[in-house]
Amino acid sequence: MLPAELQNDFRPLLDEHYYTEDEKLVVKQADALCAYLKCLEELSAGNNEFKLAKARLEKTLDMRSSPEMEYFMEVFIPSFSLSLDEISQDEVM
Repeated sequence: MLPAELQNDFRPLLDEHYYTEDEKLVVKQADALCAYLKCLEELSAGNNEFKLAKARLEKTLDMRSSPEMEYFMEVFIPSFSLSLDEISQDEVM
């Protein structure tokens, strides 16, 4: 809990009622991306219960697509399916 003297200063950053429509969209995209990454993590650990959730989230990500999100998906998402050995090997090269 924030001290009373700081609450007004932080309210625009923490209260979604102060967000612009663009900011709300970015938060929704980030939330969907986090959930998608969790699915990838669980699937790579052998937890197949996340297959359906992954498929649903892929549809959600397609609906909320933006150039920034497409860039993130192309550049960063593939690394989330790498094993520890593959990550370490990339660092050596």
